[in-house]
Amino acid sequence: GVYSSSVESASFLSTGTPPARKKGSRDSEQDEAPPSEAEMLAMCKCIVSSIIESETAYVDCLDTLNQYARALTSAIGTNQSVLSKEEIDTIFFKIEQLHETHKNFRDGLRRNCENWDAKPTIGENFKFLASRLEVYKLFLENYSKAIETVRHCNASNMKFEELFKNIKLNTSKGQPATLEDLLHKPVARVQKNALVLHDLLHYIPSSHHDYNNLRAALKLTQRFLNELKLNSPESMFPHQDRAPRHVVKNSFIVEYSEGHRKLRHLFLFNDVIVCAKYKPSSRQKFTFEVKWYIPLSLVTLIDATGEMEPIKEDNKVNVCQLRSRTSTLRDVVTKEERENARLGKPPGRNLERNRKKLSELEAQLVLHSPNLPFKIGFKNTKTYTFFLSSEFERSQWIEAINHLHMTAPQVVTTPSILELQSCITSARGCMGTNMGSFLTRTAKDEDLLFGDLLVTVHNLQGLTTPSDIYICFEVDSYGHFFKKAKTKICQNTMEPNFNQEVVIDLDGSQTLRILCYEEQIKNGTTITELRGKAAFELSRSWLTDKYQEKSFSLQDFTLNLSIKYNSSDVGLQRVPSCKPVGSFGIKVQQVCKKEKSAVPFVITTCVREVERRGINEVGLYRVSGSASDLQRLKRTFENDPYEAEQLLKEVDINTVTGLLKLYLRELPEALFTDALYPKFFEAFSKHDQEEKKNMLLSLFSKLPEVNQNVTVFLIDHMAKINSNEAQNKMSLHNLATVFGPSIIRPCSGAVGQSPSDLLTTSTVDVMAQAGILYFFLRRRAAGLSLTLDGREASPTAEA
Repeated sequence: GVYSSSVESASFLSTGTPPARKKGSRDSEQDEAPPSEAEMLAMCKCIVSSIIESETAYVDCLDTLNQYARALTSAIGTNQSVLSKEEIDTIFFKIEQLHETHKNFRDGLRRNCENWDAKPTIGENFKFLASRLEVYKLFLENYSKAIETVRHCNASNMKFEELFKNIKLNTSKGQPATLEDLLHKPVARVQKNALVLHDLLHYIPSSHHDYNNLRAALKLTQRFLNELKLNSPESMFPHQDRAPRHVVKNSFIVEYSEGHRKLRHLFLFNDVIVCAKYKPSSRQKFTFEVKWYIPLSLVTLIDATGEMEPIKEDNKVNVCQLRSRTSTLRDVVTKEERENARLGKPPGRNLERNRKKLSELEAQLVLHSPNLPFKIGFKNTKTYTFFLSSEFERSQWIEAINHLHMTAPQVVTTPSILELQSCITSARGCMGTNMGSFLTRTAKDEDLLFGDLLVTVHNLQGLTTPSDIYICFEVDSYGHFFKKAKTKICQNTMEPNFNQEVVIDLDGSQTLRILCYEEQIKNGTTITELRGKAAFELSRSWLTDKYQEKSFSLQDFTLNLSIKYNSSDVGLQRVPSCKPVGSFGIKVQQVCKKEKSAVPFVITTCVREVERRGINEVGLYRVSGSASDLQRLKRTFENDPYEAEQLLKEVDINTVTGLLKLYLRELPEALFTDALYPKFFEAFSKHDQEEKKNMLLSLFSKLPEVNQNVTVFLIDHMAKINSNEAQNKMSLHNLATVFGPSIIRPCSGAVGQSPSDLLTTSTVDVMAQAGILYFFLRRRAAGLSLTLDGREASPTAEA
């Protein structure tokens, strides 16, 4: 089964000396107060209970082998004979003695556990077990010969093969086993005994009457292991008995455990899956500490289709707000660094303080950015939950595990923690960039990229049959890959010509991943199949602000595109709004008056289209659409709104959401008005919750009627999106962060120019804007009024 232990436990096998006790639990990631003696003894009792349960299963296994040996022996000389006496003695060598030893050991532990309050003597039980290790030595010396005999009999004796094909155990819940499986149990057991003793010594106080006996039992066990050199798995098995363990897949990942996110690295070997804790090191870039493992044959995939309810997290972090704070602080740090370089000054305390804060924010982004659940189980009894950032990554993990389940031998391997630690250490050298760009960086590495990557996708060459093809783009951000753009689908063609531009925002990035998918209809269901992929490094050494034509190999295909890079310095310069014609860049009151409507036509049509076909789109309003389609839509709305309404039905849904956000951003005055913004900000800053609520509701009723109409219409739309959060992953927090800065913002002259003013104003404003909108969203979602008198506007399409 799953055996959790620290690397310290494993390394202790070769020393024979217990390590100094650490504070709190071994899995604790923060310093805690030392546990009391009562708490430590309670933990000991839990460990002993677990040992009894494990021993019961092991004794059942040995008893089953014993019964087979007796039955086969009694059949010798009859017409029911299956094996000779020599073959029986070889295969079942020392099984009877092992069964008797472990039955007595288990029964003794059980009596002590039942009378725990009467000073149990579990040390005597373990000392008894350690004194019988000579039986294990004899069994292990005969093990290879026993396995050879089993295989010979399987190949030449049909009765034997049929008899031992599916052995049923009382404790295996109907799961059949082979004779080789059962004979391997003692091999694994002898190493586990040392780990169990170490765990008990970790919690037993040194003054306890059992401590010396447990320590003596451990020394006997350790001496036995050293004599047999069992730390090297090859010494236990003939070469053909063990397939070489190798890494199939590994990646930096976030585990969700006990209500908290934790940085982890997941290793999929050909026989076991291992979860390790990432540990920074002053001597190396990183080290690992094994936290738990599951034999591959006992791994189950949970919710492989991704249709279950999303994970409800306690104290969920607002990632959009976190990114905004990080971006603002990075701008401040960059300006201070440039100013110091210009003046030839060394970094001051303020700059060092901001750098440290920036590192802390980036570390939080590493932990909280991914939100796509990935779950694996141990025999359907325990679930391990992870967060990934990319559906592609998730599908690759599922595909790799399924492939191994189909091709690898379904034998339960029970490696030691020390053995797995050694495998992981060996694998570090060939891990490449799988650790994630952020965690493995040093001061010598090139700076990560921030800004916009503009990609014009031309065509795909190499198809041999007409297909429905589209391209997805992913970039890494703080160690995780995120889907950033998707082209249109070129249907039923061998020569897809996309001629489409996409804008990809880079936020701590260094790698672009290109994925080519084909849509197919099978049995009336639309499925997507990955046809090709490529990944390449983004670097200032070749990226420029001028388009460059590039060709990339996607296995059997070639993708032709043009690419250029605008750094964040360029991206921060706001493009001036267009001339005051049509709808964009004009005050909302003027547009509604001209259209004779309560809500501008561009808003109602975008909202209607999103709710018609995009309400379940993952990351709605957060994923970028096609830049060229966006500009084409905008021009069409300015010149022919009715043609634009038809065009809206043809473009990608992310382009539709992009148009609505663009319209709100280009309003010369935000919906909450320049005049009332400072008062909303002041109200939101109140500590008294009742006073804050009354002030915000009162201020909302003071907005112009048109502004109220439009705001209520948008809030109703956001509430509807949130009602489908299970599918689109858009919480009220996410929606407030996306729309807050567009709907609620100060006039352009309110931002200070000094670095400290920029940091303070931008960060606080973004938090307040999202917070104010979140207040109204929560009320609307709860069915409450948005004004004190309960008479807010009720918008309709017509005035």
